[in-house]
Amino acid sequence: MVSYPLVSVVIASYNRAQFVEDAIRSVQNQTLDDVEIIVVDDGSTDSTHNILNNFGESINVINQLNQGRSSARNAGVNNSKGDYIAFLDSDDTWLYDKLDKQLDLLRKQPKVGLVHTFSDVVDESGNVIRKYTDQRNKLYQQSMKSGYGYESLSESCIMFLSTVMVRRDCWESVGPMDINIPAFEDWDWYLRASRQFEISILPEVLVHFRLHSNNTPQEEFFQGRVLTCNKHLHWLDKHPDTDSISNIRRNFYIQLASAYYVHGETNKSGLFMHKAMQIDSKVLLNPSNMRYLLAMYIPATILNIFRLLKRWMFNSTNDVSLGP
Repeated sequence: MVSYPLVSVVIASYNRAQFVEDAIRSVQNQTLDDVEIIVVDDGSTDSTHNILNNFGESINVINQLNQGRSSARNAGVNNSKGDYIAFLDSDDTWLYDKLDKQLDLLRKQPKVGLVHTFSDVVDESGNVIRKYTDQRNKLYQQSMKSGYGYESLSESCIMFLSTVMVRRDCWESVGPMDINIPAFEDWDWYLRASRQFEISILPEVLVHFRLHSNNTPQEEFFQGRVLTCNKHLHWLDKHPDTDSISNIRRNFYIQLASAYYVHGETNKSGLFMHKAMQIDSKVLLNPSNMRYLLAMYIPATILNIFRLLKRWMFNSTNDVSLGP
């Protein structure tokens, strides 16, 4: 009789030689033993290959030409055997009992398709960055109050893939990650999952999210956010009977207004804010939305100066707060 692992851990890696060993060790040190580790090397050009070889047969390595993280994760899942799937980015690490605690929740709540946890933010050496961690914790608290339905996730998503465990039947029903979305591909997947399954959370820090100089570029985040919003707006066009469809459209328009504002395309930001206002004028009661409205009337060059000044002040403040 063939014995299959209970949990499959999929680690997608591209040029993460500096961190991937720590990621793998954090899985091997889990209190849960019934685990297979699948590392998909997405065409790395650094010394990742040598580091993975050092683990021998304790991990399953899949090598592929560089095709992006979604393709790598899909390949990992396709080659996995576990009843549950957990994802870990190759620059993050887990606390020792993450898998055990998530598995316990999923066993007790059979209607839940996926569960995620809190995470803190650490620097390249693993030291907690308190300011970012505190900010993230506030967002987690807000997210718990809002819930994890399709409407709530269209407004705000504070899930990170390294914190997620998924039932295999959930993955198979929702389908693979979209290889055409360069970033925010996990947001797209959570949105799709929320239309079919319940999503739950373990409200404790079980993952260290590493902040470093080679994190995903902002341009990829911008493109991914826009592609995800447009993809789901098109889906709504084809499913006009969706519950709370007006609110969901409004949320995606505000997301687009924010994305274009951060990207410096203030005219487009204003146009999408105008679309949101046409659906729900109460969006202006949120002070943070006022900047997108101003983008409709203030010349882009002036608005960009204020935007860049605010970003500089924010970064300067964070620079002095790094450390435990």
